[in-house]
Amino acid sequence: MVVYVIMATALLVQAADLDMFPFLYLLVIAAIFVILGVTFFLMHRKLTTSIIADVLSLIMIFLCGAGGYYIRQTTDALASVTNVGEQTDVVSVYVMKDDLAESMEDIEGYEIGVVGGEGQARLETQGVGVTDLYGSNGENASKTIAQLEENLGATLDISPYDDMFALMDALRAHRVGAVILNEAYVGIISDKEGYEWVATDVRQLTTVEHVIKLDIQPIVPKVVPETFVMYLSGIDTYGGVSARSRSDVNILAVVNTKTRKVLLLSTPRDYFVSFNATGGVRDKLTHAGIYGVDASIDALEQLYGIEVDYYLRLNFSGFIDIIDALGGIEVYSDYDFTVTPIRTYQKGMNQLTGLEALAFARERYSFPEGDFQRAKNQMEVIRAVIQKCASSSMLVNYASVMEAVSGSFETSMTQEQIASLVKMQLSDMAQWDVTSYTVDGHGTYAETFSMPGTELYVIEPNYATVETAKEMIRGIYEGENVNDGE
Repeated sequence: MVVYVIMATALLVQAADLDMFPFLYLLVIAAIFVILGVTFFLMHRKLTTSIIADVLSLIMIFLCGAGGYYIRQTTDALASVTNVGEQTDVVSVYVMKDDLAESMEDIEGYEIGVVGGEGQARLETQGVGVTDLYGSNGENASKTIAQLEENLGATLDISPYDDMFALMDALRAHRVGAVILNEAYVGIISDKEGYEWVATDVRQLTTVEHVIKLDIQPIVPKVVPETFVMYLSGIDTYGGVSARSRSDVNILAVVNTKTRKVLLLSTPRDYFVSFNATGGVRDKLTHAGIYGVDASIDALEQLYGIEVDYYLRLNFSGFIDIIDALGGIEVYSDYDFTVTPIRTYQKGMNQLTGLEALAFARERYSFPEGDFQRAKNQMEVIRAVIQKCASSSMLVNYASVMEAVSGSFETSMTQEQIASLVKMQLSDMAQWDVTSYTVDGHGTYAETFSMPGTELYVIEPNYATVETAKEMIRGIYEGENVNDGE
């Protein structure tokens, strides 16, 4: 009985500290614990019922312990995803895929290429230089070389090249044995026609991470406002979610907590936009991510004339782990298509693992609408994840889901604000009305801020659809009915 009282009290204290449960819920749970405690105490007056009381007490002790464990996991997961005080630039050493080198010791005698030298000044006058290629502080190139030399205990043979394409050409032609480059730029280079091989034929040998401290966030209210906008960003990296990288998924969730309406507004990754870091020069929306999540937010704020209140970033590793922890998801496909070597997707409903869902969300070449269909598929995946989280699978797999969440994504929303949203939902369990829309445009080729001197595929915005999106955002804020767009 003493252990039962201690465990029940501890669980109530933990639940109250979590601050996700409405007061009525806590009151009902406390009343149940008291009633059970009194019943167990009275049952101990007789030997037969005393044995039954002992068994029931042990069961309740176990349940209280399990509840405390789940609450602790929830607290740890929230602490992990809401810690957004820093981001990282990942600078890596790359060799050709068929190179025999397995470590830095193996390339000690190699000539190693970097972007710099005479080409550095030229690139910086165009808005890009070592500052951007290696990190925002402009010192990460030299820091990376110094760190590698310290680890190796030897001096590296460094050769500067004018630009990234000359650098990768030298690697492929074996004029250098390895190159040093910001990880985020590998994907950008492979987007250039004739350089698709960079995505498949280049191998990462080692990495050096450079931490960038973010400005201290201002004091925010404990509860979210009645209406708010959250930026959902899916970055094209594996491993740590704090790495600054291209944002392949760019969705604004416009939320009205009073009317329980949500607008999921998707912007194609190749949308040709400007943001403050470019000084007015336009770039792909996906490229904004390499300058930090604040640059991506700035681009969307300028495009739609809104203010983004919060952001949530998720990388490929987290995407896969969370969906697998949920036991997979079921998504609807508008087309029959194959992503080699992952799987073939059928038109209609498809049960997917985390890896299969990632391939489904990233594919664009199989569709006539290309990036626009990909945006629709991404929102379909979000819908499927929400649906799965609202099912019994979340309870059955809760521990594994919380473990997958920790370190898999990050959000600027505080623990208190997340708790207030959960508490609000538990108070009435109201259904949410979710509307989706994807802005349109036409494909063309243009020089971008991040890749001066070369033309890349971009999507020139259809500003009529942008205006439609603005009206839909206004409708959500004002509580109006908003119809799904195509």
